[in-house]
Amino acid sequence: MKRIAIVIGHNAGAQGAVRCTDGRTEYDWNSDLAKMIEAHDPAHIKVFRRKRGGGYSAEIDRVYAEVDAWGADVSVELHFNGSTNPAANGCLMLSSGTSGSRALAANVQKACVAALGNKDRGVRFVGKGDRGGRSLWAGRAPAILTEPYFGSNKAECEAADARKAALAKAIYEGARA
Repeated sequence: MKRIAIVIGHNAGAQGAVRCTDGRTEYDWNSDLAKMIEAHDPAHIKVFRRKRGGGYSAEIDRVYAEVDAWGADVSVELHFNGSTNPAANGCLMLSSGTSGSRALAANVQKACVAALGNKDRGVRFVGKGDRGGRSLWAGRAPAILTEPYFGSNKAECEAADARKAALAKAIYEGARA
């Protein structure tokens, strides 16, 4: 069985994007989602949090060193998207472009689109120096960043809330495939 690391995007001090419906941040909303994913197989899934201190790069390097020390086979970093356009929509996965990351991203993308019914924005490859890239390249295990919906889109927030259990199951099943 694969060991799946779930990394909660952002940290307690810099919590990321804010949902338009309830003011919940990426860090807060995804903390709940991470617990739901972990509940599918607590023996093989572990949740990791970025700890503040030393700046962004140090935080990423530290959390992915923890992921490596645990022996993860894959890592999934949880986020949601945001935009100044409240009509922006869809599900997107970010991948390093390595074969393992591409396969992981494709599996999780397919499962998340099915779970939420959002527009399929596909898989985007991100370089080491690009936004989000450090997370995709810092660890040993194939890694992805999830952006399953837009927190700036009221309908997508409502759908994500209504289908949160299905989203957790989709991420789990996509990551273990």
